[in-house]
Amino acid sequence: MYLEFFILIFDYYKTLNKRVLIYEWILPILFGTFIFILLTNGNSTSATKIFKDNSINLLGILAGFSITIITILTTGQSRNLEEIKKKETNFIINKKKISLFRLLLINFTYSVILESFLIIFCLTYPIILENSNFTKNQKYIVFSILVTVIIHLLLLTIRNLTDFYLIITKTEK
Repeated sequence: MYLEFFILIFDYYKTLNKRVLIYEWILPILFGTFIFILLTNGNSTSATKIFKDNSINLLGILAGFSITIITILTTGQSRNLEEIKKKETNFIINKKKISLFRLLLINFTYSVILESFLIIFCLTYPIILENSNFTKNQKYIVFSILVTVIIHLLLLTIRNLTDFYLIITKTEK
């Protein structure tokens, strides 16, 4: 079985610092928990189907966008892109400091992998639900996790785009 994508996922987690962890994981977990509480205390769950259906479209667009940025990063010839290939960060992978360029590639590629898995999940989740005997709370937990991961991806995309913008528009001093 092909499992090399785990290397990239581990590399992403090696590049997290406290600030990014709070922004990209703690906030989405709090939001997902809030959604779970709303679902367990509410009467209507019709919005969950709409959210799941819209999620597939959103994830497809995000994946395509992230792939486009990866293409720009890897084929671009600008002076700023050449500079970030040489600029080291404080993050260490395989006992070596990584470049800002590699950090961006890790973040964008991680998001594409996660988006792809979420698309697969969103496509198969209804089939699994219809053919299994999950309790209402189990369904709410899975849905809340889905919301958490999608919020995580959106916040990661915001961070990635901000980093990309600042790199591309950097002017010489």
